[in-house]
Amino acid sequence: MRAAVVVSALLFPALSFVTAAAQVPPTTARLSAEDTARHVFAVLAGEIAANTGHPGVAYTELLKAAKDLDAEPLYRRAAEIALRAGAPDKALAAAQAWRRAMPESREAGSWVVQLQLMLGRTAEAGATIAQDLANTPEPQRAQAITDLLPLAAQATDPAATLTMMRTALANQKQFAQTDVVLGVLRARSGDQKGGFADALHALRTEPGLAPAAALLLQLYTVNPQAADAAMGKFAAANPADTGLRLAWAQAAMQQQRDGIALGALQQVVAEPSAPPLAWLLLGSLQTEFGAPAKALVSLQTYVRLARQQPEPPVLTSAYLALSEASRKLGDFEQASRWLDQIIPTGGDQSGVLSGRAAILVQQGKVNEALKLVETLPANTAEQRKQRVLAQALVLREAGRFDASYKVLLAGLKQMPDDVDLLYEAAMMADKSGHLAPMLQMLRKAIAVDPQSQPAYNALGYTLAEHGQNLPEARKLVTRALELSPGNPFVLDSLGWVEYKMGRNDQALDLLQQAYDARPDPEIGAHLGEVLWQLGQHDKARAIWRQAIERAPHDAVVQAVLRKFGVTF
Repeated sequence: MRAAVVVSALLFPALSFVTAAAQVPPTTARLSAEDTARHVFAVLAGEIAANTGHPGVAYTELLKAAKDLDAEPLYRRAAEIALRAGAPDKALAAAQAWRRAMPESREAGSWVVQLQLMLGRTAEAGATIAQDLANTPEPQRAQAITDLLPLAAQATDPAATLTMMRTALANQKQFAQTDVVLGVLRARSGDQKGGFADALHALRTEPGLAPAAALLLQLYTVNPQAADAAMGKFAAANPADTGLRLAWAQAAMQQQRDGIALGALQQVVAEPSAPPLAWLLLGSLQTEFGAPAKALVSLQTYVRLARQQPEPPVLTSAYLALSEASRKLGDFEQASRWLDQIIPTGGDQSGVLSGRAAILVQQGKVNEALKLVETLPANTAEQRKQRVLAQALVLREAGRFDASYKVLLAGLKQMPDDVDLLYEAAMMADKSGHLAPMLQMLRKAIAVDPQSQPAYNALGYTLAEHGQNLPEARKLVTRALELSPGNPFVLDSLGWVEYKMGRNDQALDLLQQAYDARPDPEIGAHLGEVLWQLGQHDKARAIWRQAIERAPHDAVVQAVLRKFGVTF
């Protein structure tokens, strides 16, 4: 009985291959019952050998059976056994026999190419690809090129594979898919700009090509403006593709291009297949853009859809966002109730405490908010920094800029080289009228962290605003834009520098780009001023009206309206 069980276990993996062997008709002649039985037993013998530690015997038996039966599953199995036995050369021989027997099989060609690359036979792999594509009918060739993408994405030597693939695809340049394959390899070889250019060219050739859009989004920071334009056309060609449009929104949000993200998300949720995450992101942006009532609807939709999933996600971020939207509507009780629903995880309640503190500040209970923030943990340097930042935020939101500045200065005494504290202290120094310390702290932040984009941007903008060293200001902001391409706040700063330097046309172009990416009131204030100076008063008024409606108490917006004597 035990022996029967063992034999059964050994034979079980072979059953699918036996079935395949029995069902595959010969290509030249009808097999006799005796021949069929012989081949079936050959397959069984091969599988038994494979499962009892004799891969060489298994390989020989299965490859012979594959050739006799002209059976693709058996060629594949022979190649797998050889590969697992550490004999890639034998696996290649099996794959090549498979390809010769079935030249139309893309899988056989893929096996040959991957094994050739594994064995370092790059030129041979290129020749194989070129020959297979030449033998593929033109209507199917685009898909055959697309099938090369996994190879490009997983190549262990992307640079060598790129060289090979350029030769292999030299006669396939008319296909947009060729650009995508080469673009993936260029990006993986370190040439992100080249990969982006390939993806962009592919989308210009075929606006609805999903692999090209996916590559473009992976390289989004190379040129966000160009990516947004191409993705707009892609979305129009593929209105039901919610996955890539959601990825587009997320890429835009990472560069603070929230206006672009908002438009993409609104398109995503209009589709029945919209993923729940789209509603969460949309609600967060609606709150930020002054539409908290709409945000509540979006966020509650997310919660409902999330709860319907087989494995519902943790809803902490949703409840925090719901609380923020309710607070902005002035419904403090509901804002607190949303926070009450957050289940503590790992003892971290900083988000909940910050939310409650924000509610207290809006109610005018600043001291209570400060006491609440003081309960935040302070066991580590990072926790102490976060508590200082939270205290400074409470005071800033309450309009107590001097007090916020002092809290941050006290924090800097304990952590003098912390870039976050330096930046926030510089911002409060500016609000408190301490220009020299502000500039000093921003320069120190850059010295400590040469990649600190916010510090470069703030320093350049401040110098321009005060008419100090405009060439340096332009250099600083240009560096910030290199660190955060397409960031609308940095585009705004660069536009403002150009305006201060008297280059109004260049300023207008940059500020319009910034406002298109994110219709922020302060960006609108700057754009309106340049439009006004260029004599486009109606356009300036329209922009300012939007800004004042969104932020009626914003100091920058109010200042520009007073400057030009405009009232609404």
